[in-house]
Amino acid sequence: MRRRTLLRSSGIIVGAALTGGSIGATAAESDEREEPEPLEFDGEGVSVTDEFSIDGGPTVIEATHDGNSTFVIQFVPLEDGVDYRLLEHTGEFDGSAGAFVEEGSYVIYVDADGAWDVVVRQPRVSDDDAERPPLTIEGTGSNWSGPILFEETTRIAAFYEDNSNIRVEVVPQGIDDTEFVWNGSELVFDAIGPFAGVTSINTEDVGYIDITAVGDWTIELT
Repeated sequence: MRRRTLLRSSGIIVGAALTGGSIGATAAESDEREEPEPLEFDGEGVSVTDEFSIDGGPTVIEATHDGNSTFVIQFVPLEDGVDYRLLEHTGEFDGSAGAFVEEGSYVIYVDADGAWDVVVRQPRVSDDDAERPPLTIEGTGSNWSGPILFEETTRIAAFYEDNSNIRVEVVPQGIDDTEFVWNGSELVFDAIGPFAGVTSINTEDVGYIDITAVGDWTIELT
């Protein structure tokens, strides 16, 4: 299973088209809570996992799927709350995805046509643990990268040559919904490729980048 996207130091963004964006102060404090132990689930075909608890905050899944059809991973609250569809993919999968998940008890609904496994992690890091721009992040398909320390002046560029959709979101470590952050994430790009763009990020402090895509992509932070 692919556990982590490569982060490496980078310099200047090349060939990006300016798409605009405004900067706002939405700082979050470092998360000093103890990181919960990872939760592991596996099965085959359509399944519902046992109940588990989420403390509230960024939540990442690392998953594989050995099938040819739909692969969906959805957190379903046992009480009133929001369903979180963390992943929707077709075919084989080996990658990660994530979201800011509210505190509560959940089960995972898995829609699959083959064998699958899912690891659930709830990262808790300080500013010192996070990578700092400039950074280049490269990958294929849907993936989750971080932790990254975003600053007021941070800019993000995305490069995508495939003819499919690419969606890039920033998930803060701890923050309330604001003008820029809604349902736990800040939408940065949502486009049909080929695509190249650069914009500002409104989120400040520690966060993660969630990429939904099919083809190869490059993210550059400066």
